[in-house]
Amino acid sequence: MPVLAGAALLSVACAKEPSDAVNAARSALDAAKTSGASDYAPSALAAAETAQAALDAELKAQSEKFAPTRSYTQAAELAAAAKTAADAASAAAVSGKEQMKAEATTLIAGVRGSIDVAGQALAKAPKGKGSAADIEAMTADVAGVEASLGEMDAAMAAGNYKDAKVKAEAAKATLDKIVADVQAAIDAKKKGR
Repeated sequence: MPVLAGAALLSVACAKEPSDAVNAARSALDAAKTSGASDYAPSALAAAETAQAALDAELKAQSEKFAPTRSYTQAAELAAAAKTAADAASAAAVSGKEQMKAEATTLIAGVRGSIDVAGQALAKAPKGKGSAADIEAMTADVAGVEASLGEMDAAMAAGNYKDAKVKAEAAKATLDKIVADVQAAIDAKKKGR
């Protein structure tokens, strides 16, 4: 009987951290971060980081226990869940990146078209007292947007689709404001007649 009790105690004392599963979960989380999940799948990455934090908390709790009372059953389950969440974040990053690429491509094409529209609007802008400085500033803004197309194209070529999209959105907003301001000036001049 004492031999059986000793064997049972020894088997509990030999409970080991599931290091392979823990390492796989950490590697999967690193891969998710490397794949751009923070930019293209932030909520999936947050879920993976939460799962990893739960695993780390469980490992810490077990390490603080008296060795014969440690159990890594829950840690093994949490490691599997953390790896699954990290793999999902990686997959979401890939699809999110493709979606962002498509959105950025469309926006940049829209900016190219809006440059022409803004240029045509400026050509029709009413000239008069106090408007020369405004037209000059808007013309400079259009030239700035045109120059930023190179940055957008470079970001796209480098795979920085989020950066390209942000730049394109800002450029489009600038051009839309110029067209709206010129139209407002034209409308005001017509009413003033």
